This record gives sequence, structure tokens and C-alpha cells, in this order.
Amino acid sequence: MDQQLAKAIISKLGATGTPPEFGIETFTIGLEPYLAVVEEEYLKGILPYNLSSFKLITGNYGGGKTHFLYSVRNLAFRHNYCVAYVSLNPSECPFDRLELVYRAIVANLAAPQPVDRPAPVWEKGIESVVRRWVVQSRKAADRKEVLLRQLDELPVTESTSFSNAVKGAFSALLAEDGEGFSQLVQWLKGEDIAREVRAQYRISERVDKATAFRMLRSLIQWVHAIGYAGLVFLFDEAERGMSISSSRDKRRALDNLRQLVDECGNSRLPGAMFFYAIPDENLLLDGSGGVYEALKQRLRSVFSQTNPVGVRINLEELGIEPVEFLVGLGTKLAELFEAAYGGRLPEEKSRAISILAKRAVSAFMFDISYRRLFVVAAIEAFHRLRAEPGTVIDGKEADRLLRVTSQRLGQADREKVEGEEY
Repeated sequence: MDQQLAKAIISKLGATGTPPEFGIETFTIGLEPYLAVVEEEYLKGILPYNLSSFKLITGNYGGGKTHFLYSVRNLAFRHNYCVAYVSLNPSECPFDRLELVYRAIVANLAAPQPVDRPAPVWEKGIESVVRRWVVQSRKAADRKEVLLRQLDELPVTESTSFSNAVKGAFSALLAEDGEGFSQLVQWLKGEDIAREVRAQYRISERVDKATAFRMLRSLIQWVHAIGYAGLVFLFDEAERGMSISSSRDKRRALDNLRQLVDECGNSRLPGAMFFYAIPDENLLLDGSGGVYEALKQRLRSVFSQTNPVGVRINLEELGIEPVEFLVGLGTKLAELFEAAYGGRLPEEKSRAISILAKRAVSAFMFDISYRRLFVVAAIEAFHRLRAEPGTVIDGKEADRLLRVTSQRLGQADREKVEGEEY
């Protein structure tokens, strides 16, 4: 691996314990069986036949949900799927407000791209996907009249307004009409545009809570129609709690989720796959009443190699003992650290990894982010071993490293929550 990329990964992991968006395979442990089933049964299996699917991912805070979603994203890119990774949060993107979720989806929409290095920010969003559509169409047929005829023959999506907007954006780019393209992209992002522009492009709808589902289905249909295998949605409840606060909001979010699950399997979502990651399924399903019972029934089955049609994927049950998991992870991190800093760590690294793994599991097993603690503490230990090769990481020092890391990450989490509240 490139030394500077390895250093960037180590820097991100060592600071927060959260995975970077690139180079994720270099320190993946234990997810391979789940990912193999997702790839064989879905990305290469049923989705190319215009079917769709939903999976619920559960895993403790700091327990690898984002890492799993990034791994799925990489697989999807390799099989020509577009991907939208959306981090849900109470202030900007709660799941009970689908119009905000739609906006986040189109803002984070990405066509297939290399995953071993950081992607430029301008290669994300529906604007970049439209631009790439025009570039690829021009490579296939450079005569304008041929391109416009192909555009006319493109299937109309469920929302005619959406269809008119993407076709209008395509035509505007061909005509080098930057202002027109910008206005139409603005509408596709869920923002208001001038009435005369809507009239010019025959756009009669707005993106709001009444139309958000229809726009979502139209987005999926358009992505499929322009040549991609489908669209993979990665919803990440990345905080300790959920993006929904009040009980009324929660019921609305659950109803959205139930509708999404029910939509999977019909022909209106060709090649779409949804992953919804939460820290604790009880935060979602702990309640009584119609929508709770309906959703529990739909999410009851467990996904595994022997039951690929199951819905729930539990990242706490990887089939590897926690200490063995952390030792494997620490060994990969050590290799990455050595690639980053161009030299071998002293042999003490193996003992440090083993002691930190055992201490993290025994002392922090019931802390919801013991994996994250281990990652940050291990990288700090590697830095010390690099700077002072004679350093000994014994049990007492491992406890100190884990305790200090826990306090630091806890303080960072509190400051983040307070920042969102105010």
C-alpha cells in the first residue's frame, strides 16, 4: 500500500477509532462470511433480476457497523452499483422525515469509483452522476441527435417530474447551458426553483413529505435505466441513540421503515438493496401496537450463510471469540502501521496486542465500544514502540492506555452531543 495512504488510515483510526472511507479492506476481520453471502446471493444473484432486498444491521456503538457498510459499498462498486451512504442524525437527517432523508441520499449518491484512496468530494451527489452519464453517453455516441434520441427513449420514471428533471439536466449539459443544469440539479436535490424554470421543463411536483417515497422510487428507476446494476442504500444510525426523539416521530419512522420493507420485492425498486444499521434493535422495536408488531414480524428472521434470506445481521455474532477477533485486528493494524512508517515494529508489538486485547475484553466487554477503544489504544502503543523500541506494554500499562483512551473518546462524544443540541 502507498505509504501516505497507510499513514492517513492510521491517523484517522488513531484519533477517533472510526474507519476512514477508503482502504477498509486492509484491516477487515470476521466480516468475510457475511460479505460473501451479500455478494453471491444479492449483488450477483437476485438484484440483477430487478428484485430488491432489505437488511437490518445490529451492532454495538463502536462495534463495526460503519466498517461493515463501507465494505458493502466497496462490493457494490465492484459490481457496477451506485451507492448512497447516509449518516442519520436527529438534527439534519432523522428517519421520520423522508424528505430530508431523500435530500441526504441525492447529496451522497455515488457512481462506482476506486475505493483504495480518498474520493474527491465533487464525485459525490446526483450532479456528479448526471455529469458522468453525459460523458459516458458521449463516448458511446458523439452525434447530438443520436444522444437526444436515446434520451427520448429512456423509460419514464414513476414521477414524470423527476424524469423531466434528469432528462432536462442531460440536455442542458449537451447544450452547454450551465444555468439550466444548475437549476435542475437544485430541484433534484429537493430545493425550490423558480416557477418559470419548472414550467419550462414541465416539472409539476415538489420534493416534500408527500412525494418523498415516489422520488426515491424514481431515483432507483432512473439509476437502473441509465445502465447501472442498481442502487445500494446504506443508512447508518451512527450515534449512540437513534435519529428519532419523540414517540410520535418514532412511530412515523417505523411506518417509513415498514413501507420500505414492504416495497422490496416489487418491480418498482429494480436492483435496490437497503441496509439499515442501528446500535440496538430494542431502541427501534421496543414498543407495542400495530406498527411495532408489523415491523417485528418482518424483521424476525436472522441472516446467515445457511439462511441468506434472513433480515437481521448481528455484527456481535461473527463466529470469532472477542479476544481472537481483537488479536487478528491488532495484527492487521500493526502491518498497516509498519507500511505507514516504513519500518518494522519491535517484537514487543505481538505481546502488546495480546495484552491489550485481553484487557479490553475483560475490563470493557460491557462497554459498548470496546473494539473502538482497542483500536485507538493499540495505535498509541505502536507509536510508543516506534519512538521507544525498549518500551514494555504490560498489564498495568495496557489498563492505563485503555482507561485514558476511554476518557478521551467519552469526552469527545459528549462534546459532539452538546454541539448538536445547541
